[in-house]
Amino acid sequence: MPFPSPDQSHPEPAPLAPQAQLPQNIEAEQSVLAACLLNHEVTEEAVMRIKPENFFRPAHRIIFEAIQGLVNRRIPVDPISLADTLKAQGQLDAVGGRAYLAELADNTFSLTSWERHVDIVKRQAILRELVYASAQINALAYDAPDDVNEVVEEAEKMLLNVTEKRVSSTFRKMDELVNEAYEQITILANQKNHMVGVPTGFKDVDDLIHGFRGGDLVILAARPGVGKTSFALNLATNAAKAGVAVTFFSLEMGAEQLVQRILCSEARVSLSKLRSGLIAEGDWGALAEHSGKLSQLDFYIDDAPGLTILEARAKARRELHGIKEGQKGLIVVDYLQLMQPSPGTKNKSTNDQVGEISRGLKILAKEMNMPVIALSQLSRAVEQRGKDKRPMLSDLRDSGSIEQDADIVMFIDRSMNEIEAESESRPDLGMAKLIVAKHRNGATRDIDLAFNPEFTKFMDFIDDSRVGSF
Repeated sequence: MPFPSPDQSHPEPAPLAPQAQLPQNIEAEQSVLAACLLNHEVTEEAVMRIKPENFFRPAHRIIFEAIQGLVNRRIPVDPISLADTLKAQGQLDAVGGRAYLAELADNTFSLTSWERHVDIVKRQAILRELVYASAQINALAYDAPDDVNEVVEEAEKMLLNVTEKRVSSTFRKMDELVNEAYEQITILANQKNHMVGVPTGFKDVDDLIHGFRGGDLVILAARPGVGKTSFALNLATNAAKAGVAVTFFSLEMGAEQLVQRILCSEARVSLSKLRSGLIAEGDWGALAEHSGKLSQLDFYIDDAPGLTILEARAKARRELHGIKEGQKGLIVVDYLQLMQPSPGTKNKSTNDQVGEISRGLKILAKEMNMPVIALSQLSRAVEQRGKDKRPMLSDLRDSGSIEQDADIVMFIDRSMNEIEAESESRPDLGMAKLIVAKHRNGATRDIDLAFNPEFTKFMDFIDDSRVGSF
């Protein structure tokens, strides 16, 4: 007997053999839904990768569509909220009631292989589409018009429809791209400050890079203790003060420690004195003033350990989903080597794992159309070079793919003590060099910065010869 089409776009297919069954995997569908009910990061990712029509069972299509609606309204997905939504839509009984939702949520094993199960659901949906298309082509062949070319053309269209659902085209026509490029050039020409991207707040850096662009992966690396976290915080705070929405993932330091550093840097208060409680009477006013200013910024900090690419994508999308129209965004990860690899790469080498993470961060930058700044460790080769400790691209730790994936690679270099500073090849104490070693869309050079360790603050370097330019 014929199988019913899952939606109105398909006519009734030709009869199949009694033992035949449309391609489907109900257990995989249940697993995907269960994972969505158990983990909000999975939910955020799943709604990007699968559609309600990919589910075979009508009840599952209804449930996933309701999950999509909750995600779009930024409401956490759980059995209670989902049941409430389905009840309001008059569809709770149709999907099996609260008991079925509770049964789905009880499948905790679904979290281990949900990505594989998403692929299974999508594959079965494509196979069903092929069955429907073949049935239509079969019927067309039996009732063909005189012109066989017309039959072939119609059959090709049917198969093409299936192909388009399997692989969405990302090709764009040249006229559209040229128009967009011309509009962008016009905007750049009319901007007085020529800052099209996210500003860093450092004049020489912005003059060189003109702001970090959406889709850029920026690697910031340095030896331990040089101050890559401090520089990243200074840069992120400068960007937020310029109106950028900032998401800062800290895998090493707690959020309270980061905020203390930001406060001390902005208020010019000694970090060591603040941590010891020896705060001068005159510092309280500056701390209060800058606390109020920082509270107004769109600056979000996540200090959960063991962050994965999947979680970073889901959290970034959630926090930056509601930014104002036209507002720029920035994502910072401190630091890359502390991110957790996906379960599928746990048996691979460290280089492969780090390579997958760097590629994932590049994809995140493109998906969000925001720059991603990822802090990175350097290999021990730097310390073994004697007096010349200037970082190089080959010093990036664990993976050569970090350099390949990055649009911009920057190193912070400064002397750690007086003995090191005495070398002619090393920066003076209180000075730092920002080495722009790779710049995919522009020039590379060294940029001099001033550094105040008491406030953990990097600043533009200004000497007598440059006073007029600032």
